[in-house]
Amino acid sequence: MATVKDVAAAAGVSQATVSYALRGDSRIIPSTAKKVFEAADRLHYSTNLSARSLRSGKNGIIGVAIYELDMPYPSQISAAISQEVSRRGLQTIVQQTSSSVQNEISVLANVTSQLCDGTIFSPSKVTNQGIKALAGGKPVVLLDNSELSSHPLFDTVLSPCEDGAETAINHLIDIGCRHIGIVGTRYDIASDASAASQVAYRRLSGCMAAFRKAGISLDPHDVIETSWRPEEVRSVIGNMTAEGRRYDGLFCMTDSIALGTIRGLADYGLRSPIDTAVIGFDGIHEGELAVPSISTIAVDFEDLAAKAVNLLMKRILHPEDEYSPVIETARYSLVARESTAIRE
Repeated sequence: MATVKDVAAAAGVSQATVSYALRGDSRIIPSTAKKVFEAADRLHYSTNLSARSLRSGKNGIIGVAIYELDMPYPSQISAAISQEVSRRGLQTIVQQTSSSVQNEISVLANVTSQLCDGTIFSPSKVTNQGIKALAGGKPVVLLDNSELSSHPLFDTVLSPCEDGAETAINHLIDIGCRHIGIVGTRYDIASDASAASQVAYRRLSGCMAAFRKAGISLDPHDVIETSWRPEEVRSVIGNMTAEGRRYDGLFCMTDSIALGTIRGLADYGLRSPIDTAVIGFDGIHEGELAVPSISTIAVDFEDLAAKAVNLLMKRILHPEDEYSPVIETARYSLVARESTAIRE
């Protein structure tokens, strides 16, 4: 079995450097860390978590608590974070909260505070003060914190909601769409100050910014409220189509909503993009395989994971440091596919 000494020799660095690199210490420059990870992979090196825990008071386990693992987007986020954590020689425990306050409390109180050195958490019900009380003093990094303020309690990594949604609407306008609908939220959320940190609010805000700049008015009826489950979206879009409501372009709050939207249109003989151009948000794998393939605002999952893990490891490795919570936003790109191909 390979040892730290073997990895150090293979990478041409000291044993201390190997230990720091495998813990994700930010003091190790990326090129050196890369050599250490590659050497560890070649030698099939694995850390002894029990021994390390006894020596350091840490067990090398990172918690990930996220809402619905049976949905593609949170599943891909969890996979990306797990891969990033594994790259640093650590382990991940992934827990599904199902957007339930009881489950969120249970995960934080019984898993995060007991088993993990720190947790990356996507909250939906528990307040930031509640998270702080339940985490047992362990570091927490939030994903799309639904309770952002001018004085945040936790480091947070956001999805690029405003800019991404504005880019999506601009794409629909660029291909000639003028009667554009938005699927996946309600119009009045835009005036609900208490929802200002929610993903739906932020994406709707980006849409409205694009409409204003283009001089296009948004009718409240053009914001189509649904759940974010594709099977329910299919039903809502089908009913809308049966009532005779038509759009030449639809922006969907998520790619899963876009899948349900295209299916609901097809149930009534409407094709995308010939009858209605459709664009989603997230960049899930399934969108590329759908017929038609779905145009999307693709979140850079690797960038999101790296930012979240970097912030968490800084808190874990340097608990004595005092600094204000950091808010970062993941990168994104517009991926134009068949569902918004320019129509003849």
